[in-house]
Order: sequence, then C-alpha cells, then structure tokens
Amino acid sequence: MHLGGIFHKQRRFLAQTPFLFTVLFTILPLAYGGDGDLTVPTDKDKLTVSQNAKSSESDSSDLASQIFVQDRIMLEFMTGVMFSPSGVGPVVPVYNYQQNNVRLGWVLDSPDEWGPQAGIDDPLRGSFQAILETTGSYVWTSFGTYMVGITGLVRYNFVQPNWIVVPYIQGGAGIIYTNARNWSNQDAIGGNWEFTPQFGGGLKFLLDKNWTFNLEGDFQHISNANTSARNEGVNAYGGFVGFTYIFDKTWND
Repeated sequence: MHLGGIFHKQRRFLAQTPFLFTVLFTILPLAYGGDGDLTVPTDKDKLTVSQNAKSSESDSSDLASQIFVQDRIMLEFMTGVMFSPSGVGPVVPVYNYQQNNVRLGWVLDSPDEWGPQAGIDDPLRGSFQAILETTGSYVWTSFGTYMVGITGLVRYNFVQPNWIVVPYIQGGAGIIYTNARNWSNQDAIGGNWEFTPQFGGGLKFLLDKNWTFNLEGDFQHISNANTSARNEGVNAYGGFVGFTYIFDKTWND
C-alpha cells in the first residue's frame, strides 16, 4: 500500500470529524427531552418520577380523603317525609309530615387517627362529625300543622380511600315547638314543647371536593317526657334527600 493513499484516507476522516460531532451533539439533547441536559436518568430517578405521578393522581382522585379532614366544616340541606304510625310503640292516629333540615357539620377527626379502625383496609375506618340542625316541618295528616326546632347529632362516616360513596350512621336528640296539642281528639302530643330523640343512616355520593348528594333514612320519636297529661308519643319513619357543601378551609384556618 502506498503511503500517499494512507495519508489521503486520514485527511478524509479528519475532514468528516467536525460533521460527526455536530450530528452527535444535536441528537443527544433531543433524546433526553430537548433541554440540553445530557445526564442519563438512573433507575432511582425513574422510580421517583413514577411514584410522584401516581401520588398526584391518587391525591386528585381520592375525594373522600380530601373531604373528611379534621376541622372541616360542612353545610347540609335535606328534605324528606316522615310517616306514623311506624309499628313501634303505641298505636296513635296517623301523623305524617314533610320536614326540611339545615345542618352545620364539623368533622371532629380524620380517618386513621385512633383505635382499631386506623388501618386503611379496615371496614370501620372513618371519622366522627358533630352536627347542629335546624328543622321545620309541615304536618299534612292528621293533627297539628307545623313543628320547628333544633337538634344535635353525632355522625360517623365510613371513609375508605378512593371511594366515591361514603356510608354514615347518626343519632341525637332535639326539641321542637308544635301546635299539635291544640287538637284535643288525640293523646299522642300533649305539649307545645316536645323532645325528638332520633337515629338514622345514609349515603353520601361525592360529586367533587365541595359537593355531595345525599340519601338518608331516619326514625324519629316525639314526646314530652311526661311533662303533659297526654304523652303517648309519635314514632315516625321516613327518608330524605339533599346536598352538602364542603368549605375549602377548615375551622382552625
């Protein structure tokens, strides 16, 4: 082989080298996102990015964990009908009424904070809620025409991660003012002021982080604790539908 041929090939290789480096440094940044960073991501980096993406997706979709937070305040509007007699207690004349409730709720604790229900997979996982209710009823059958009053309730919400339906149970008692005592042909309600112990349960359908649609069933007792000569009482059952608005800020904010 002639030395001239060898020198000729070396000159051709050296002439093409700047072009090859230009192509190389153009392609590499594009391969790693086009930002000019040539650092090769490690397996740890990839795992961190994947976990952050999953965590962000989970946080945005887990409405239950966003809503049921300690000191969260909720405003609830419920309407329904109650029927009596219910088959429980003394048989009294038919006493049916339509009731409207406005409730202010305060979440007392977050899920996972206490006791055996602290495990994520525990069916008892949930949170307690204190509720102050104002109530107004229209009586359409058969004695009296109205009832108005206030009620205190304690509710337990069964909160599971990523559920869009939250079951709950509740109970409490209140006091009402009614004109039913003016109907002297009945022995169920004998005073203007009556007590209303009650319990029930329902389902909250989570629409977004600020609104839920609610279905609820209740049992209510009305009597005056023998403060009047007539006190057979009323035991009524019925159902309610309504909405809850969840405030963004908590009580301590």
